[in-house]
Amino acid sequence: MKIKKNTALVLLFALFGIGITWAQQRDYRRDSLQFKIYTRLYVNPMSELDSIVVKKVFCDFCSEKQKQALREEAYRRSIIESRSYENRKPGKHKLAIYIRLSKVDFKALNEEDE
Repeated sequence: MKIKKNTALVLLFALFGIGITWAQQRDYRRDSLQFKIYTRLYVNPMSELDSIVVKKVFCDFCSEKQKQALREEAYRRSIIESRSYENRKPGKHKLAIYIRLSKVDFKALNEEDE
């Protein structure tokens, strides 16, 4: 009898803990934006990075400043991705880079004075 009571308490606490963690998780779409950018890597026959080209930034509502900031971030992330094993093979590699920014930070990109 005691074992069943302890098991029931453990299950109750486990379910309560899972419920709390689910309640604390927030959906990223509420306060952030996600952008998709296509880039292309060229690796020469000696397995060295030859060039990186940012092909397309998918953003219909972005200003030119915001698109430029997204291009620069995609370029930086493409350099990091070029070091992975599957992108070190000679040839052309197409990458889809996903960038997630908070709405406040994204709006601030347009308001920055350089």
